[in-house]
Amino acid sequence: MFNQVNFGKRVKEFRTRNNYSQKEIALRIGVSEQAVSKWENGECLPDVYNLKLLAQILHVSVDSLLDTDIRTEKVVETITIGGAHFEVIEKPETIFAGKILYAKDFQSDEKFNTAIDSLTEDDKQAAFNKLSECALPIYDVNLSVNFWRAVKYRAYGFVREVTTEEQPDGVEVFKNPASLYIRAYTNKETAQLVSKEQCDIWELFAYIRDYFMPAHGFEMAQNGAQELEIFDTFEHKSGYAYMPVVRK
Repeated sequence: MFNQVNFGKRVKEFRTRNNYSQKEIALRIGVSEQAVSKWENGECLPDVYNLKLLAQILHVSVDSLLDTDIRTEKVVETITIGGAHFEVIEKPETIFAGKILYAKDFQSDEKFNTAIDSLTEDDKQAAFNKLSECALPIYDVNLSVNFWRAVKYRAYGFVREVTTEEQPDGVEVFKNPASLYIRAYTNKETAQLVSKEQCDIWELFAYIRDYFMPAHGFEMAQNGAQELEIFDTFEHKSGYAYMPVVRK
C-alpha cells in the first residue's frame, strides 16, 4: 500500500541530496514553500503535473518518488568543514554494468591509462544502450577499482547501476559490496577546499583521503567497495564523490 509519509521522506532525502532548500524547490515548481513542507511531512501530495516537475528537478524518476520498496542509501552523519558538507553514508550492495577496462589486459600502466582516455562517448553509449534493467534514477558512474593497489589489480569502468547481474554479451558487470562511504558534492564550498572555484569529482578523492579521513577517524575500506564518481547531469559537470571507508 502506498504510504504518504514515506513519500514525503523520499522527497526530503532527494532534496537534501541535491542541496536544495524547500524554498528553492517551491520557486522552481511555482508553488508555496508551505506546499513543499506539507509534501515532505506527508500531509498531502503534489498533483500529477507538479509530481513530474518535482522528479525532474530532483534528477529522479517519478517511480523513484512513489516506490515504497526502493533501496536507498542512509545518511548516518554529516560533517561540515568551512561550509562544505561531507556525509557518512551506508550504501547497500550495488550492481554496476557497462564498459569496464582491466589493467591486467594491457602491457603497461601507460597503455591502460591511454585506453581509458581513448574511450569515446559513442563507445560508452553503445554499452549503456545494451543494459538490462537499469536502476532508477539513472546516473552515469565512473568506477575506480583497486586504484590504491598494484597496477595489475586495477580496473576502470564507465557504468550505470542495474538491478540484475544478467546482462547481454558485450556488457561487463561489477558487484560492489555494501559499505560505509564518505560522500561529497562538487559545489562551490567543496571546490574551495581544493583551492578552486569549480572542481571535478575526482579532485575530491585526494582531499577526502589525505585530509578528511585522518582528521575524523576514518581509513580506507578493505571490503572490496570502490571509489565512485556519480554524475547528476548529462554533461558530467557536477556530481558526488564516494570514498569507501571504515571507522578506526
